[in-house]
Amino acid sequence: MREEQDAAASETSKEKNPGIGRSTLINLAGLLVPTVVGLATVPLYLKEIGEVRYGVLLLAFTFLGYFGAFDLGLGRAVAQRIARQDDITERNHTFWTAFLISSAMGIIGAIILFVLGHWLFATIFRIPANLRTEMENAIPWLAAIVPLTAVISVLAGALEARQAFLALSISQMTGVIGLQVLPLAVALIGHTSMPILLAAALTGRLIGVVVMIAATAHTLPLHGTPHVHQTEIGPLLRFGGWISVSGLTTPFLSIVDRFFVGGMIGAAAVTAYTVPYSLTQRFAYLPLALSTTLFPRFSKSNEENTRQLLNDGILALVAIQTPLIVLAIVLMHPFFNLWIGHVLATTYYPVAIILLIGVWINGPNYVPHNLLPAQGRPDIMAKFYIFELIPFLALLWIFVAWLGIYGAAISWMLRSAADAIFCFIVTNSMKVFLRGITPTVPAISLSIIASCMHLSAVNTIILGILSVLLATGTSWFIAPPALKIKVTKLNWLNTNGR
Repeated sequence: MREEQDAAASETSKEKNPGIGRSTLINLAGLLVPTVVGLATVPLYLKEIGEVRYGVLLLAFTFLGYFGAFDLGLGRAVAQRIARQDDITERNHTFWTAFLISSAMGIIGAIILFVLGHWLFATIFRIPANLRTEMENAIPWLAAIVPLTAVISVLAGALEARQAFLALSISQMTGVIGLQVLPLAVALIGHTSMPILLAAALTGRLIGVVVMIAATAHTLPLHGTPHVHQTEIGPLLRFGGWISVSGLTTPFLSIVDRFFVGGMIGAAAVTAYTVPYSLTQRFAYLPLALSTTLFPRFSKSNEENTRQLLNDGILALVAIQTPLIVLAIVLMHPFFNLWIGHVLATTYYPVAIILLIGVWINGPNYVPHNLLPAQGRPDIMAKFYIFELIPFLALLWIFVAWLGIYGAAISWMLRSAADAIFCFIVTNSMKVFLRGITPTVPAISLSIIASCMHLSAVNTIILGILSVLLATGTSWFIAPPALKIKVTKLNWLNTNGR
């Protein structure tokens, strides 16, 4: 009997604490699949609705993303609080309070967008005259998506807290893919007006929300009558308020470089900078997936376990990321040659390499960056973002004037490095990061030489192969023991499988 109870307890523990590797792969798939679908739909959109109309649709989606701030950071607050709560009733109190508040704020955001939308899309965004009436008629549909965007973060936070990453990924993929594919589907059958396209987008987003509500109802699980609990309001809003500050500041820091490039150099330069920027940011998916997996564990772990998770997470990201970054640097020039042609590649690929260095430095920072809010300190990075805003703008102005798009890339790299260094210092993990990153510097340096020194094809290939081998060997040396065990077991299973 005792053995049966222990087995049941062990099974429950497995359900509550899925493997870090498996959860990270699930989160990574949830990020990659919509990206692949999005890339595949671009040519079809351009063919069916044209470049200008598609640009207006993308502008609407981009603008919609900023209205996601109307969730007041409650999604992250819910993830942190529910991860610490063992009582089902407490979890429901937290969830329903956040869900109802975010719903109300989403409705307020929808009203604001509805009132201001005509002015924004007619004046600020300079919509082409032939599309202005269409976009004005489409604003109600666009506004209707805002409340859905607000509640999605709370639903996602609840699923993340319960470590239901498979349900989270499936529901998020459903919503994002629906948002991308349904407007294309209606365009393919001949309906290309903006109101119909955005109505289809609303339907796609709504399908995702329904799936996410069903997953949350099963995982949390939901019970009781939905209502706001007074005792939950203060903690949720205090925590979420700082998340909102970060949520408003970080996107601005991420896009302001394109405003400087466009204003100081021109529209063509924006494309030359944005294309490699968008490509290199895909390498941040792995750090994001791992940090999402660790967030609920950080929220409820004791100090000793948290320190071990933090150190192992940093070293694991350095070990896994470095060979990928090195390979990307080596292949970046030939990839751009094949993708967009030699003339444009010569301009684009140095920007990508500079940005990849920033991703290499900042990638391991995702783990301590998520540790801070998980431990109840979302204010630390929010305050730092506010502090660095003016220096970063000054740096951008100087470097863009001096080096053009390369200056913008260098500015982004330096800001990413500053964010990482600050975060490592405040989480007392700087020594761990340096212990991991320092041995990988020779491999990174060798890959840059192979890519940028205009050597003969044979020498470039030789140096490229050497840099990848060096990066792989170094990564194995610095990898945490838990990761080495996982890789060794995988190799053993593959060998025996044959």
